[in-house]
Amino acid sequence: MPQRGLNVNSETATTKVLALEDELGVDFVEVYMTVESEDVAVHISTSLIKERLVACANVNTGTRSIYEWDGVIQLENEVTIVMKTITTHVDDIVRRVKEMHSYQIPCITVTDIMHGNPEYLAWVHKQVS
Repeated sequence: MPQRGLNVNSETATTKVLALEDELGVDFVEVYMTVESEDVAVHISTSLIKERLVACANVNTGTRSIYEWDGVIQLENEVTIVMKTITTHVDDIVRRVKEMHSYQIPCITVTDIMHGNPEYLAWVHKQVS
């Protein structure tokens, strides 16, 4: 039975991504955030794409967030957004999201992309350049 998951040699994929980053002089990242509704997620995502700060965004509904706020455990329905971009845009993304976001302290985190499809990442670079 074939195994599920990536059908790619990780070392080769990593080497290709690192070579592409060296060639273009950029580092690729995913930006993750949560918002209160799908409408807000679409608004923020569309704005950042139009401003060429991110190449694309995946909006995922149905997230259940659990956290403590002011000493009380909160259970909230939220929407997550995962966006692809380059590190040089991260500060501008954080600034713009804070301008558009309704939360006092929005969740915005960034993760390096170490493996992936080099052709896709070249497209990401083209979209944000």
